Amino acid sequence: MKIGLTAGADPKARAAALLDARAAALAGRAAGAEQAVETTAYLVCACGAERYGLPLAAVAGVTPERPCTGLPGAPPALRGITAVAGVIVSVLDLAACLGLDRDGDESGHVVHLRAQEPPIALAVDRVLGIARIEPGLARSVNEPESLGRGPLSGYAPPGSDRTGDIREGFSLIDVPTLLARHTT
Repeated sequence: MKIGLTAGADPKARAAALLDARAAALAGRAAGAEQAVETTAYLVCACGAERYGLPLAAVAGVTPERPCTGLPGAPPALRGITAVAGVIVSVLDLAACLGLDRDGDESGHVVHLRAQEPPIALAVDRVLGIARIEPGLARSVNEPESLGRGPLSGYAPPGSDRTGDIREGFSLIDVPTLLARHTT
């Protein structure tokens, strides 16, 4: 039915035609809209020239790095302990956990992990942002000895971040495997 623009058009027919036209326009917009895509969020951090993604679900928060109290006889990856909101937290150096050299600059960030007992945080050079990756785009690691022998579970290639904020590729960290190697 055409919408009559003349004064003699029936008002009820005109109103019905307007409603039909609006409904068709709204239906057309929904049909052309982009489908929602399932993504997994990662907190992307820098350790030297390398980029690593921690599952955002495992992260409780990020703070600027503060001096830690070293512990005698501690493994090299354990930077020390510090107090956060009245709780003693063990701080692991992510670069050392992954076998990387750190430049000695202790002015980076500390990533506090969720639901760890005792509480654990990871020291990184810098937190770069949050990336959202489609599960199918992240290349998984099938061989246990590849990509750092265990704590790395895959790789997000450059350009795979749906937000567009993280342009570089980054390795995906399996937090339970990483912690199992350095907290037992």
